[in-house]
Amino acid sequence: MHAGAWILLLVGLLLFLILGDAPERTRFWDALFDAGHTPLFGLVALSLLGLLRIRTRPDHGSRTWWTAFVVTLVVGAATECLQVFQANREASIEDFLRDIAGAGAFLLLAAAVPWGAPGAGPIHTRRGRLSAVAVALVLLAAAGAHLAMTAALYAARDRAFPTLFALDGSWWERRLVEASGSTLTPASMVPRGLAATGELLARLDLEPGTYPGIAFDEPYPDWRGYRRLVFAVVSDLDRPLWLVLRVHDAAHDQRTADRFNRSLVIHPGINRVAIPIDEIRMAPDRREMDLRRIRGVILFAYRLVEPTHVYLGALRLE
Repeated sequence: MHAGAWILLLVGLLLFLILGDAPERTRFWDALFDAGHTPLFGLVALSLLGLLRIRTRPDHGSRTWWTAFVVTLVVGAATECLQVFQANREASIEDFLRDIAGAGAFLLLAAAVPWGAPGAGPIHTRRGRLSAVAVALVLLAAAGAHLAMTAALYAARDRAFPTLFALDGSWWERRLVEASGSTLTPASMVPRGLAATGELLARLDLEPGTYPGIAFDEPYPDWRGYRRLVFAVVSDLDRPLWLVLRVHDAAHDQRTADRFNRSLVIHPGINRVAIPIDEIRMAPDRREMDLRRIRGVILFAYRLVEPTHVYLGALRLE
């Protein structure tokens, strides 16, 4: 390639890095975009290598390759620092490590390929080339581990559907359930026989505060074709407890009126909650909720003045 082509490729890659962003704020898109740092900076490193090889005499050593690697790291560090000044971005050590992995892996793979005359590349032996490929694959696997784990999380979540959350302490639920001002004890750790609900119950301990509760982030998103959201709440208290159930979609604008909110009176004993999906769909004041892109369910108390607790059954669609 000519120097102009390498420069155009390099500029295009850097513009994409600076201006590009994930199309949606979901775990998968964030993980995919983060993982994209690896091939992106791998290509940046190869572009720099191509420019350096054009502008210098054929290098029989490793100086040109190391220069491409170091300059790529400087570019990676600079772009992370620049993201401090972008409203929708933030600097990340993890992304910089992915930059390093991408630059190192792509240069190692390129170095494992014989270039031109014998001895023109930085690696001169078959064993050296095999070692370079092995290290490159390890770097790529490490850089892609978060994306692979996120994909596995989504697969486990989708297999459980139409149960949204069983509250059983499974590994994937622990990553999607967030307690705020509260503690959730999984159903697998709560003694059986609390109430005749026919299911295991998790315990939710609520601390005094403005909004203590539990958030179920990114449930299975497509609720079309189902009639109601159901779950059981069991109370062994001697008085009613007021909770609020919230459901929102991807288009939620953070206004209270732009989501579903329902006050629930939890009486002593077994309370079976059944929320019609049509009521959730029609809840926003200026639009219909997008049942294809449900993003969160939150159950919380409001202005709780003393510690309390309830027991929760699985959230599921019927």
